[in-house]
Amino acid sequence: MLRQILVLGAIIGSSLAFSPAAVPGLRAARGTPMAITMGTAKDGPFTPIVKAARTVLGQGTFTKVRGDVIGYHSKVITAFCETSESGFGRIALKQLFEIADKDSNGSIDKAELCDALWQLGFTHLNEDQVEKIFARADLNENDEIDFEEFMKEAPSTLRTNLIKLAKNNGSDLGFLS
Repeated sequence: MLRQILVLGAIIGSSLAFSPAAVPGLRAARGTPMAITMGTAKDGPFTPIVKAARTVLGQGTFTKVRGDVIGYHSKVITAFCETSESGFGRIALKQLFEIADKDSNGSIDKAELCDALWQLGFTHLNEDQVEKIFARADLNENDEIDFEEFMKEAPSTLRTNLIKLAKNNGSDLGFLS
């Protein structure tokens, strides 16, 4: 496994040498770029590197290595979100709360929550999803989220949406090609 990761790292490290024109097999028969994707994956700046890695490692090994990397990344996001009970995590969430609380009244309303989620890059969330997050967080149903309510909901919301954001970014950059 370590050898495979090192091979993948070497390929990424030498990415300037790889382009669809320079690597045999990375172009379709008529000379147009191949569009191999997984699900909603798109071609992006890293697509040539991904395709070169697939060629060097073989589809089976490549799929396993990529799955392992995605799994490790998800574990890092989860571990980060689980620090919310630590002193550091509480400080980080306090900062997020204060940034979201634009009017500094000690609570977050629906509009502030929506703005905060968009500032974090969670643009994939629609109005209904934000409403559901707000409803889960507003435990006393007073149409405001206080800091303690925020502390209970934020780790779960962050974990779920950071993983979705990573998937979207990975797709846009061509890592999932």
